[in-house]
Amino acid sequence: MPENQKMIERFSRLSAYEKAGIALSAVFAAFLIVDPLILSAALGLDPDLRRFFRLLTDIGESKWILIVSGAGVLLLAGLHARERSLRRGAIYGYVSKLLVFLFTAVALSGLTASLSKNVIGRARPKLYDELGSLEFRPFSFDYDFASFPSGHATTIGALAGVLAIVWPRARVPVFVAGAWIAATRFLITAHYFTDAVAGYALGLAFAYFLRGRLARRGWLFRTDPKGDVRIRGRTFLRAATRTVSGKLRNLGSSMLKLARSRGEPRQ
Repeated sequence: MPENQKMIERFSRLSAYEKAGIALSAVFAAFLIVDPLILSAALGLDPDLRRFFRLLTDIGESKWILIVSGAGVLLLAGLHARERSLRRGAIYGYVSKLLVFLFTAVALSGLTASLSKNVIGRARPKLYDELGSLEFRPFSFDYDFASFPSGHATTIGALAGVLAIVWPRARVPVFVAGAWIAATRFLITAHYFTDAVAGYALGLAFAYFLRGRLARRGWLFRTDPKGDVRIRGRTFLRAATRTVSGKLRNLGSSMLKLARSRGEPRQ
């Protein structure tokens, strides 16, 4: 039997208290050793690279996802009410459900992260020189003591989870891209490394937890005889994907033509 498999089996035999003790020890070690090392490395990054990461990190703002998805639900509801074609109406309704799934995953995971970080009260990296990486002021509800977990990373985790669930074939690049965007939180020293990891994991877990709850009710998802959760309406999903892709291509072509026409010298 391979050595790593033996270690896994030994770990599985441990009691819940023993597993919790190991997990807490690992987290403490990460707070004490890993976070200061990565913070020091991030502070030494090239200023231009840090500016790029600051632009990229704004993708983790939950408000733009909530506004776009919420507005999309309202728009599709209006289109669905006026649509006479049963097929197009069904597609509008299906895409609306997907947006509700995204909105709920981002909103609820974000609220959970916001409450957790204020209850835990970990000091942010900007206070490291003064307080170190193990300063906690629970229930302070102070921005400077709301570092763990990262709200931006939680939003990105929820978004990545939803995209991976809807398009499972793209889950690897989605997870990798999401991880890099979440990493910008500690690369610009707004959070510690462990803050970003915890937030990203929380967002991902919330998306999959929500999927499971919806599958129990048969809403957008279903559980097959093997116990695997599947998304409903693959035909509608493919049709919606083609429709959205076509609209984006047309929009891109129009913007390109407009840019070229403005760039041409006047006669």
